[in-house]
Amino acid sequence: MRKTNKKNKLEKNVEKCQMMLDDLIVTKTKALVRAKRAEYWIKDTQEEYEKVVEDYNRSKNRLQNAFEVKRMPFWARIIPEIILFIKNPIKYIRFRTGTMSVMIEVYWSFKTIKKEWEDDFDFTEKKIDEDFKIVEETEKLINRFKSTLEVGKNLILKQKRRRNK
Repeated sequence: MRKTNKKNKLEKNVEKCQMMLDDLIVTKTKALVRAKRAEYWIKDTQEEYEKVVEDYNRSKNRLQNAFEVKRMPFWARIIPEIILFIKNPIKYIRFRTGTMSVMIEVYWSFKTIKKEWEDDFDFTEKKIDEDFKIVEETEKLINRFKSTLEVGKNLILKQKRRRNK
């Protein structure tokens, strides 16, 4: 009577171990899929990020050039302004008044967008590392569970052989 209870307990434990093994395999697969999707997302959005960085650098350079022009002597600044006014006075009056504030606004908007992209990339890379760590750890556990299952199944077979004799 006791042997059958032990056998039943052993079989139940082997079944539990098999279910846990299946759950670990599913967890490993999900983590691997998440990591690969994140890697593909980074590759796909890299071009857009580079365009944002180019726009950011362009607006930064324009703003720096505008501030450098303001540091020039008065006569060096006024002559090009007069030439622009003579060529197209309406366009000069219309666009000249708010140019600096618009340039500053554009610079800060590109800087904010660039920072958000960098934060997204950093967060995604952190999650990719975590997922690969999960994959490595579950791989070790899967190997342990497989060896434990083999031992349990061998014990069950030995008990059945003894019982049949």
